[in-house]
Amino acid sequence: MTLKDLEFMLELNGVMRKDIDSILDFSRKNGINQEEIDDELNKMGYERIVENELDGGWDDDEDDYGHVEKIKSRGKFSEDYD
Repeated sequence: MTLKDLEFMLELNGVMRKDIDSILDFSRKNGINQEEIDDELNKMGYERIVENELDGGWDDDEDDYGHVEKIKSRGKFSEDYD
């Protein structure tokens, strides 16, 4: 994860700009450590955003879509089947 990725994730989760700047400064000094960043967010009154976002990310193989079967279209009108 880069600082830009972290900044984008924080913006999406509604973290105020001054708090985002503070977290980015913290990450520049201490490196990007998910647990430490979430601890800092907790001190500011936010939920654990980074761990929650990355644990339930887009890479999960379990999706809600089942098997989709394509229906063949008929080449004739329904009157032709009577």
